[in-house]
Amino acid sequence: MNIYQLLPFSQADLTEAAGVVRRFCSGYATYSYTESAGSYVGRMRSLVTSELAATLAQDYATAGVAQTRTQQKQTATGSCAITALRAFGASSLTFLVTLSQKTSSTPQSGTTTAHTASGDYAVTIARSGSGWQVNDIQLASAGNS
Repeated sequence: MNIYQLLPFSQADLTEAAGVVRRFCSGYATYSYTESAGSYVGRMRSLVTSELAATLAQDYATAGVAQTRTQQKQTATGSCAITALRAFGASSLTFLVTLSQKTSSTPQSGTTTAHTASGDYAVTIARSGSGWQVNDIQLASAGNS
């Protein structure tokens, strides 16, 4: 039996959506203290809805967070692994992902420190024209189904 006959999306749709989620997660978890909110979001612009782009830009530019990022000269590189498909509908999919991020800081003391962390997230993606765009990201424990 071909399972895709029972689903509202094709294998090609699922593969394309998963690729968008992986590229988004990598961009989401990668940043540099030298870049503006516009530059940070610009890398993901084609992968996210305009509403999510606005939220990400606002979050990135939050005064205390942005100031700390700049003062500590923080940079981060991220990657993700899709671990499950949590929910799906006719025009949306919610993937569970594990985001990994390596962060480096060089505060005024001049000593560089590195930290690696990971967390589980739910990323919802919706059909947009002929492709897919991410429209939400939350901690996996928060729901998002």
